[in-house]
Amino acid sequence: MKAAMYAGQGRIDVREVAQPEPGPGEVLIRMRASAICGSELHDYRAPHGSGAIAGHEGVGDVVTAPAGSGLALGQMVAVQVFSGCSQCRYCLSGDWEHCASVRFHGGTHAEYMAVPASCCRPVPADIPPEDAVLLGGDVIGTPYHAIRKLGVSAADTAAVFGCGPIGLGAIAVLRFLGARILAVEFAPYRRALALRLGAAEAIDPAAGDPVARVRELTGGRGVEVALDCSNVADTAWQALEAAAIGGRMAFVGEKPEAKVGPSPQFISKELTAVGSWYFTGPDYFDILALYRRGMSLAGLVTHSFPLAQADRAFALFASKETGKVLLVQGE
Repeated sequence: MKAAMYAGQGRIDVREVAQPEPGPGEVLIRMRASAICGSELHDYRAPHGSGAIAGHEGVGDVVTAPAGSGLALGQMVAVQVFSGCSQCRYCLSGDWEHCASVRFHGGTHAEYMAVPASCCRPVPADIPPEDAVLLGGDVIGTPYHAIRKLGVSAADTAAVFGCGPIGLGAIAVLRFLGARILAVEFAPYRRALALRLGAAEAIDPAAGDPVARVRELTGGRGVEVALDCSNVADTAWQALEAAAIGGRMAFVGEKPEAKVGPSPQFISKELTAVGSWYFTGPDYFDILALYRRGMSLAGLVTHSFPLAQADRAFALFASKETGKVLLVQGE
């Protein structure tokens, strides 16, 4: 089978590798679509190739499934890339990634992959794979997990710091919930995309202090909700500064390091802050419900490539001249 492999130094190799053999309790999936995630750029830009198949957001059709799994041959499933012990409080609540025995199952940028049956989230038959890969992946799931915990409503103004795929996914969810959205993003392409997706204003941090602009747009008060969707250290400080007294803030996705001011930014403002690393099984069914009720995904995917052109797809994605980028495969 063909698979996209991290080759190091900003390169992806599409190679012929052995088709995986599913082990006990595992499902073999023929992939239909997979999405490039910003977190993959670390391996993409690494000095040396990892030898690993790339990708961790994908959907495909069940080829073989263990007895008792409840999965039907030909059924489309979204791959949930974590599995755990299945017995602890985290696994039993659908929060596998926090299990002490967690295992990661990457490799969605390939023609086939094998994963435990517990990693397969059923996709309703009428949802196309190009939408299913967004509904069952990080781009909607991770920001939705944060937005749900923050209790966002149409009464809120929300500032989204960083409009990569996670930030753009946050805008899609916030738009459906009716919140007023202020987007903060360096890349011109993604500022324009944020406006098309529903942001009321797209702020360029290079043009001036983004916190001052947020406060100007909110009558000096700041926003009820601030979402830090960037892995850049500065945006954490900006999001915390932009939050109003009594506001809510979320760190969404990965943030290796950041500077914060506990007294002025948390204690004095009585700020509520949460983290959102991934999303849960129950979150997935909530997201399907929002989709059924009209949450639009239009505009989130800006480019699609066949698997054979994965190197080109990654290069374009790394340029920040895209929204979400998909690798798609035929029927």
